[in-house]
Amino acid sequence: METAKRKIFPQRLADWRLLDWRVYSGVAAAALGMAAVGVTAQHVRRPRDLRWLDHVHVLPHPTTSNFRVIDGIRIHYQEHTADRDSEVVIMLHGFCSSNYTWKDCFEYFSEAGYRVIAPDLKGFGFSEKPLDKKYNIKDQVNIIMRLMDSLGIKQATLVGNSYGGAISMACALAQPERVKQLILIAAAHNNEVITHRLFRGGQWLVNNNGIDVVAPFILGSPNVLRYYMNKMFYDKSVLTEERYNAYLRPLRTANCQMAAITTIKQWDLSWLGNEMSSIKAPTLLIWGEQDWAVPVEWGAEIHLSIKHSQFVVIPECGHLPQEELPIETSKLILDFCRQAK
Repeated sequence: METAKRKIFPQRLADWRLLDWRVYSGVAAAALGMAAVGVTAQHVRRPRDLRWLDHVHVLPHPTTSNFRVIDGIRIHYQEHTADRDSEVVIMLHGFCSSNYTWKDCFEYFSEAGYRVIAPDLKGFGFSEKPLDKKYNIKDQVNIIMRLMDSLGIKQATLVGNSYGGAISMACALAQPERVKQLILIAAAHNNEVITHRLFRGGQWLVNNNGIDVVAPFILGSPNVLRYYMNKMFYDKSVLTEERYNAYLRPLRTANCQMAAITTIKQWDLSWLGNEMSSIKAPTLLIWGEQDWAVPVEWGAEIHLSIKHSQFVVIPECGHLPQEELPIETSKLILDFCRQAK
């Protein structure tokens, strides 16, 4: 009997191990299947794009909204002016943002006698998000220059925040005669920003061809957005539900996610860092001292490269001074513009 037990027991143990393996494999397969269904459902449920009419009731300054077709692409912009012959200020927002970021600055410029134009960049906000895969910085520069042509604007002061600052510098390099003054607010100017902590996870996914699958869970996630916006702002009191929703609204659409992904894939500002010393336009740099996304040291690099530039660091302020401290930021810009006349 003892001998028989010794022969039977190992076989029973092997059977149980085989059963465990089959159970675990089944559970894993079921989990993967459910995950695949979830991913597919998330992709299918996404709205393709935003319709301005569907959200006009919650938008700031809706009566100033306009649309222009630029090279076949419908661009949304807001215009604030008392006189169309006034000097023009064009305000460019950052990556995954919209012209909402300037909403608290408009009145100060229009009251000071400026014609203010604030477009949504191609692929963001209420502007069209074509599948043409043309989302590098020079593509955005072309749209801004062509928008100026369409609006009859020969020369303008460009105000750009973050990625919008990079586009502003690129405009000043591409057509210097059309940029009267340059205001750079926490401007990106290198490729370090996409290997920086802000995009480190996203860049890994890009390199491994996984970002197209997980984009809805990252870009369209309210929790992810809240995490990053808490990092971007020093003064958390400005982080209202209205502000969260204004940023989240376009990011939940398939086309905006596509535009953001394509922008990251095509990100190349290395040439800009090399050429920005050639910028001749009078330049003001504004930085929040507690900028988590684009460190103030990077602003110092631009300041040293652009001759005769002025550099202002605002204490107790993050990446978006125009949203945290719109009055102070607007006054800095207006004072600079008056001095440069």
